[in-house]
Amino acid sequence: MSTKYLITLKVNNLRGHVQSGNEENYNADLKALYLKVGDKIYVLPGSSLKGLIRRNMKILGLGNSAVSILGSEFKQESKMGKVVIGWGYINQERNRVFRHGIKVNEELGIVEKGALYLYEMLPGQLDVSFEVISLSTLSEDELKGLAKAINLMKFSTIGWGGSKGLGIVEEVKLDDKLVSILNKK
Repeated sequence: MSTKYLITLKVNNLRGHVQSGNEENYNADLKALYLKVGDKIYVLPGSSLKGLIRRNMKILGLGNSAVSILGSEFKQESKMGKVVIGWGYINQERNRVFRHGIKVNEELGIVEKGALYLYEMLPGQLDVSFEVISLSTLSEDELKGLAKAINLMKFSTIGWGGSKGLGIVEEVKLDDKLVSILNKK
């Protein structure tokens, strides 16, 4: 039996770092992920969210649980996790805007010819929701660890451009079922 947990993040100035590639009349070098399907607009791949949750589990000292709950990491022996992390989506249309960036040669610390690029982003505060779906039963300790790792997303950055102030998570709203697990003594 699977259980769904709905998580909502308040994120500022988002740019998902996957090319949507199907937009017309856009000349941005780096387009914002913006895939409209039904009443949802997908703006973040689940793999990005899963990566941040995995990183937070390691910070919390739950690295072994991370493999059990989330599955193996890239380039490791393949192991299925107990949960699936869905794509991040918004429910309202948003205008996308362009910003400029400059690529700096990391080795020399200089700007070379042709280094100016244009990227697209979703400005302002967005409520980005995603589902965590358990494929098998999680123990109370596993649920607590997962909930703590998701809560730790606050003040992290998600998507591309964290060094530019993009994708800052200002608030995390956990599903009520996860809140009740955290509040158990």
